[in-house]
Amino acid sequence: MIGLTFDGTILTAATLSDGGEIFASAEQIAPDTDYRAWLLAVCAMIEQVRTPQNAGDALGVALPAIIQDDVVAYSAFSLLANTSIRRDLQSALGMPVSVHNIGEALATQACRTGAATDAQLAVAMWIGNSCHGGLALAGQPVTGAHGATANWPHLQLPAPVPHELDGRVCWCGRSGCLESFLSTAALEGDYQRVTGEWRAAADITTASANSDIVADSVIQVFEDRLGRATATIISLFDPDVIVLGGTFLNLPRLCERMPRKWPGYVQVDRSKTRLVGSEGGINAVTAGAAMLAADRVRSAGS
Repeated sequence: MIGLTFDGTILTAATLSDGGEIFASAEQIAPDTDYRAWLLAVCAMIEQVRTPQNAGDALGVALPAIIQDDVVAYSAFSLLANTSIRRDLQSALGMPVSVHNIGEALATQACRTGAATDAQLAVAMWIGNSCHGGLALAGQPVTGAHGATANWPHLQLPAPVPHELDGRVCWCGRSGCLESFLSTAALEGDYQRVTGEWRAAADITTASANSDIVADSVIQVFEDRLGRATATIISLFDPDVIVLGGTFLNLPRLCERMPRKWPGYVQVDRSKTRLVGSEGGINAVTAGAAMLAADRVRSAGS
């Protein structure tokens, strides 16, 4: 299987076994201004990880986007807007290609080889440069009528306190979306508003873990908002498992603390939903994309 993920900044490609084990991988910063240059970079990376043994495999691509009819319908990254990535990559590479939302790929990997293999219903929440959701039922992704199932990042922040009604604008054109409070840029912006200095999200998380009081206060606000977001997921989907993944998250801490915040926001007396972390990071998304591409090939041949 072959998978590729674009998270808005980095391209990650990998060749995997049927069980999701990575045999070969490549990573590079993606071109950010020219779609043609982006396509050429993707093609070069796929050639790096292709071997004679997997030359006939399909490519699964996970994107920070909502995909409709194989066209990028919505994305925070203008480079991708309205592009026919599946068609363009198939033409350039001469191989079957399928394209998927990052959340869909994460949910698929988690249910098949990751942290939610025992879940009948799982919701994935990816938090990074942009935020994404996915839903899997019995190990199969559910995409919905518009390719936007579990699109939690563009729900409004639940139960906002007065200072959260600040009209912060989301890339989608609306204000108050969860993504505008929980993405990498959102955390960095909150830290800068408190301190007057910019700091990378990963550094803020590390500083918090190392007892930096200011960084930890910013992280606690982030956790409170994520607690409300995950409680909303429970109210909407009633999942067995919520899978958290991302590029800067302290997953053990979040998985311990978030469930304590749910009782004030969910109707059930005691939630049975489990919150688990996807320790594979971006590789888990890449594996999920590869699995979905393999599914497409099997379906086409049956």
